Amino acid sequence: MIGRMSDNLLLWIARLALGFAVLDFGIIGSLYVIDPTAEAAASTIVAIEAAGTTNLRVGFGAFHLAIAVIAAFCLGAPDRYWPGLGIVVTVTTIAVAVRLIGVTIDGVHPRTTLLLRFEALGLAIFLAGLFAAWRQRSRLT
Repeated sequence: MIGRMSDNLLLWIARLALGFAVLDFGIIGSLYVIDPTAEAAASTIVAIEAAGTTNLRVGFGAFHLAIAVIAAFCLGAPDRYWPGLGIVVTVTTIAVAVRLIGVTIDGVHPRTTLLLRFEALGLAIFLAGLFAAWRQRSRLT
């Protein structure tokens, strides 16, 4: 009975982490597709011409939406939680690392600090989900 409850808890932790990834990446991607110039302006990025606006949509919107779609697909079956969270953790880890490199090279800005905090929180949630998925997966094998 306890083992079964533990298995269910692990599945729910992984499921919630993937669900958060769908929302997190999906909202960011959608905002950049819908109004890329406004979203970019919040980080002091300006698109001078239409090509710049399109590049914002693709660079910030499409890639975030792609991760959200992958996470949503992986949310569909417990055997896909592990690879889905692995992808999300990889992408988020690289984003945090590059943001830290940016702080080192470019200096600290309030917006950068805010985004770094959110990304670190997301990474912690995704890592907890990945660990839960790994534990669940290792129990089955």
